[in-house]
Order: sequence, then C-alpha cells, then structure tokens
Amino acid sequence: MSKKTVDINLAAESFGTAYMFIRRELTRNRISEEIIMETMLLFEALYNDLLEQGFDRETLLTLTMHNTFGEINIKLGFEGKPYIPVPKNPTDVSPEISILLAYDDKVDYRYSTGYNNIRIIVKRNHSINQMRCFAGILLAILVYIPLSIFFSFEERQAIEERIVFPLVKLYANAMLMVGAPVTLFSLVKNLTDTYIVSERSSSGRRLQMKAVITSFISVLLALFTSIFIARLFNSRDGYLAENLSFGGTMSFSEIIASLVPSSIFEPFETFMPFPLIIVALLITYAFCSVGKHFEVIKQAVDVCYNLFSKMLHVVMFALPFFCFLAILTPMLAVGIGDLLLIAELAFLIIVSIIVLFIFYLIRLLIGGVELGTFLRHLPPLILENIRINSAIDAVPFNIRYCVKKYVYNRKRLSEELTILAQTNLDGNCYLLMLLSMVFVFLMGLDISWFQILVIAILVLFLSLGAPNQPGSILIGTLIIVLYLHADDLISMAIYCEVLFGAVQNLINVLGDIVTAAIEDQKAKKEAVI
Repeated sequence: MSKKTVDINLAAESFGTAYMFIRRELTRNRISEEIIMETMLLFEALYNDLLEQGFDRETLLTLTMHNTFGEINIKLGFEGKPYIPVPKNPTDVSPEISILLAYDDKVDYRYSTGYNNIRIIVKRNHSINQMRCFAGILLAILVYIPLSIFFSFEERQAIEERIVFPLVKLYANAMLMVGAPVTLFSLVKNLTDTYIVSERSSSGRRLQMKAVITSFISVLLALFTSIFIARLFNSRDGYLAENLSFGGTMSFSEIIASLVPSSIFEPFETFMPFPLIIVALLITYAFCSVGKHFEVIKQAVDVCYNLFSKMLHVVMFALPFFCFLAILTPMLAVGIGDLLLIAELAFLIIVSIIVLFIFYLIRLLIGGVELGTFLRHLPPLILENIRINSAIDAVPFNIRYCVKKYVYNRKRLSEELTILAQTNLDGNCYLLMLLSMVFVFLMGLDISWFQILVIAILVLFLSLGAPNQPGSILIGTLIIVLYLHADDLISMAIYCEVLFGAVQNLINVLGDIVTAAIEDQKAKKEAVI
C-alpha cells in the first residue's frame, strides 16, 4: 500500500498543479497511456464541474493517490455543500456532465458531516501482476534445485503433501468462497442486462443471439482441439498415465437428482455448479417480473456484485505467491520433468488458438469485410488491450480506435461494443472447455460423452457468469475441477490463470471487433441498397 497527498485551493489556477500531480503518479504506477488519458479526461470534467457549481475558491481540496492491492484510487476531499453531478437544465447537458455520466461506474460520490469524498477508480495494468507471477515461477525453479540436492525424493513428497499442497488448496478454497457468489451475481447481472437489451431493441437482441452462437461454436472447436492435443501427447511414452476409455460413472438419473439440492444454501456450501446456475436463473426470472421494484432490486444486485468483485480483487492480489507454490507442487511430487509437460501443454494450447483465428477469418470473409485493412490495423489494437484488465474496461479505447482507423459509425459501434463486451465470451468458452477436456483426456478420467455434453453446458453458463476480469479462468477452472472431483488439478487451475488469463481477454476483444466489423459492413450494404 502507498499513499501520496497534495492540498490545493479549489480554483481554476490550481488545476495545472492537480493535473500534473495525478498524471505523474499514474505514470509512476505504470498505468497504460490510454487509461491515463481517460482518467485525466474524467478528472478535468469533474474539476470543471466543481468550479461551475460555484464552490468557494478558498475551499481546501485534498487530493490523495491511494494504491491498495494494485488498484489506484484518486480521492478528492473538501468541505461545503453536497456535490452531485446533475445538469441544471435537463435539456441542455454540459460536456462535463456528459463525461461524468458516461464514466459513472468509475466514480464514487459520498457526503458525510459536511465533507465531500469523491473517488475515481483506476484499475492497474494486469500485466504487472502477471510479471510477478512469472517471477514466482522462476523462483519456484530456483527453490526446487537446492531441495532436490539436499532432500530425498520421499522427503520432497512429504514436504509437498504436508506443507505446499495444503497451502495451494487453501488459496483455491478462498477463491471459491468469493468466486461462488461473484459467479452467481455476475450470472444474474448479465442475464438481466441481456433481458433489458432484448426488450429495448431488436437489433440488440440479434447481436446477443450472434454472440451466444459464436460462444457455442467456440466450445465445439475447443472440444475437437482438445482431442487432437490429447492424442498427440498420448503417443509419447513417459508423459501420461493409462488413458481410460469413456465410461462415465454418473448416470442420467443421478445427474438430474443432483440439480436441485434440498437447501438453497447448499450450492454455496458445496460449490455445486448446476444448482448455482439454477438459483441464478430463478432469481433472474423473479427479478425481471417484479415490475415497479425492478430498478431497486437491480441496484441491489449491482451493489452485491461490486462488493464480491472487490473481495475477489483482494484475493487475486496474492496470486503470485500461490503461483510459486502451484508450480513447486508438481516438481516436488514428480520432478522437474513435470514442468516440461506443463510448458509443452501451454505452448500447444496457445498455438491452438489459431483454430479460433481461422474461424474469425471465415466469418470476416463471409461478412464481406476487407481483410487487408482489418488485419493491418489490428496489431496496435491487440497490444493496447494486453494492458487493459477486461473487455468491458477496453470498450472506450476500442470505440475510439475503431472509429479512427476503421472509420466505423461511432453511435452504432458504441451500442454494439457495450453489448458485446458483456455477452460475447468466446475466450472464456474456448479456453475453459479446452483446458477442462485436455486434462480430462490426459489424466484418463472415466467420463462419458453425456458428461462431456454436461461439461459443455457448464462451460457456457460459467463463461456467462465468469467475472470479465482477471480471475475468471481460475474460478471457472476450479469449479469444473471440483465438479470432476479431481483435486490433483487444483494447481493446474492456478497457473492456467497466469498463462491464459490475458489470452482469454484478448480473444473476447477480438471476437467483439470481428462482430462489430461484420455489422458495420452489413449496415453499409443496406445503406447502399
């Protein structure tokens, strides 16, 4: 945690000092240039609106930059009347108010005992935490070397069983403890937002259907790709245990009986995924049928989602340390050769994403999009999105970039990318299904084709309910590992988040842009006709 403060008078001539202080601290904390630009635009609008509302120029404004668990908070504190960013004339909204309303989810306003507290939230570059995780992987290798020299194989296994793996499982339990309610409220929130969009416009409804179809195709592509990867590794001696045939020990009637537990609290106590999904569907149906109380309940759901997301953010801050333990676990249990298997699998999974790229290229060709122009401007877009936490956070930048480089219609693009960022989850679907099935096949788990279908349905719902932020791959993989009763894969879930968390977000963003390009081309053809 770090904290820096500066006091200025709330006057026009003090703006430069405040502006430079905030920009300097954001740069020092390695926030991406695009996020800095958005934050400074938001701060300038906020400061100008404070001046417009007639606060005394002698009012002491305390600016604080607070870094907590990797999240940057810009706090503005001052005495006086309550500050509320509302337009004086509803028919004539100022540019400052328009900006503040557009970024409402990034600003928090509080007033207590004559004092205003305004907080601007800036999410830190996710790649910084990833670098720490990779440092943890390197440290695990360095720690293993002396352990392999001074301890026998049996002693190393004892260390893994009694100390290292229990700590890894402790972290997995913490993730599930927070991840289960996050998944529930995220499912309810996303399903409700889907309902709102579908009720509002037919074009939004069609866009959602396309997103669902592409996500389903991503699951199918992942299934076939996982079979290929498993067969490739199965031909190598020394890597795998016996690959058992599909049998499946759980019958159809047993799966049906497990869908609805006797207690509504049981899904949270046992992390049962399907009852959790059913509870979310029931809540959503009831939620969308309450009539006049809809807005109140929606606000309550959003508050709960934000609360548990904050808790998840705190737990994710410890990921580098537990990544170190997760990598150390297989090396202590089997040897450093297991690390080579992990590296090979990671390489093959990354390479297999070409399957999705080919799918996107086919979609672009069918949609009549000019590939040369699209591909030429794509690398800078991808590089900037690597530095942004999620597809939702990336929407403002992606809109500006696509309008400038691809000359898309801004109004239509703003509506489409906002919808797609929440409903198009190709990355979650592809990677969750691929990871689940690759390890099911490689470990020779006894599973039937019916259970594969069940896992595919589970992946679709978990992708919809996965928080669109760092941690979604970890939560989704842990829930599937728990469903498969495969505790040995817990360590795998942790380093899968490190290796593929950012990749999942990039696939989501790429899927959004591909769909937006096809829709723009379609609109241009209809305009000509």
